[in-house]
Amino acid sequence: MPASEVQSTWRSPDRSYDLSIKRDRSYGSTPQAASAGQLAWYRDTAESSMADLEVTTHKTRQNGRDALWLEIDYHWARQSEPRKRLEVFVAGRAGYVYQLLVDTEASAQRLAEQSRLFATARESLRIDVNAR
Repeated sequence: MPASEVQSTWRSPDRSYDLSIKRDRSYGSTPQAASAGQLAWYRDTAESSMADLEVTTHKTRQNGRDALWLEIDYHWARQSEPRKRLEVFVAGRAGYVYQLLVDTEASAQRLAEQSRLFATARESLRIDVNAR
């Protein structure tokens, strides 16, 4: 991966939640293109291990910019337990798109916490900021 691209994932100690941030140009330079490309990959069960995706897309704002917020209901291949993934895609400079996601099992308790984690992560997301 080029140094200008970033991908990092955090898993909660009890393995209930995954939080991931990615900055790249893999699927295009707009939130629409990046989310469409990512969804196409998710829908390829052989590649992603995700099955029976149901996606709701919302227009939103992130860091003062137009963004897309996705709610993805699915389950892992060869498993029946429902899961939920919340993602936001926002364009940065130089053709990069930032993708932030929080993934968990779709139980009432987990979903309530997922919403809080996603909101906190979105509030904390800084795009096009150089580390010093």
